Amino acid sequence: MTARNDRAAASGATPEPEGHGVPTPRAMLVPVTVLGIQALALVGSAVSFIITAITAGPLAASLIGLAVMFLIFAAGVGAAARGAWRLHRWARPAAIAFELLVIVFAFSVIGGSLWLGLACLVTAIAVLLGFFLPAVVDAYNRALTD
Repeated sequence: MTARNDRAAASGATPEPEGHGVPTPRAMLVPVTVLGIQALALVGSAVSFIITAITAGPLAASLIGLAVMFLIFAAGVGAAARGAWRLHRWARPAAIAFELLVIVFAFSVIGGSLWLGLACLVTAIAVLLGFFLPAVVDAYNRALTD
């Protein structure tokens, strides 16, 4: 471990990510973990669309299209989670933009499926708040200047 990593471990941060010398704060676990869960949920939804498409008849093509779209979103969300953990400058705005879409989705489904809408709303707010925690903002600011 380097001296910088020793300081990071003593201050409650993880060792420095690749690409710059700024340690990732532990507070980053909140948005990264929730983004990972959202990516897994998107993959699960895509799998369910594919399974449903097997017996869907004329709707099979639409379900396969949705599955592909959800897999693309899952890849993007997963990449944003990984990039956020490494404090890459593109990852934070990408994740925030996705969470704004999730909030719009949550409000659109909350009337039909209360639990799905609330789950989407709570996870999106958790990610947004996590990205604006002082330790996370400070780490990103230091990473941008390095």
